[in-house]
Amino acid sequence: MGLMQRLKDDFRTGIATLRLGTAHAANRALEETELLRMRLEIRKIDQQLSDLYKDIGERAVEMKERGETAERVAYDAEIARVMREIQQLKDGRKKLEAEMDEIRNEQ
Repeated sequence: MGLMQRLKDDFRTGIATLRLGTAHAANRALEETELLRMRLEIRKIDQQLSDLYKDIGERAVEMKERGETAERVAYDAEIARVMREIQQLKDGRKKLEAEMDEIRNEQ
């Protein structure tokens, strides 16, 4: 094998390695972008949960100040509705966390 042939083969190998590295880097960047998007979504959910907890607390205090019994507060339709919404948000958060774990484990 001549010197030119070896140089040509080395050049082709180098280009193939470069392409593979570039594809890997692009894929990694996409994964990181998706993880960032998911983290932002989790932050939004956390803020919504915080707001809903505050709403429940305010509603319970208002009812108690009106003289409602603890049992009536516990079974209030509005509080029950907010509790269902909280559970849905928590389920969505768990799903996002599981998806994030999948992405991290693929790496």
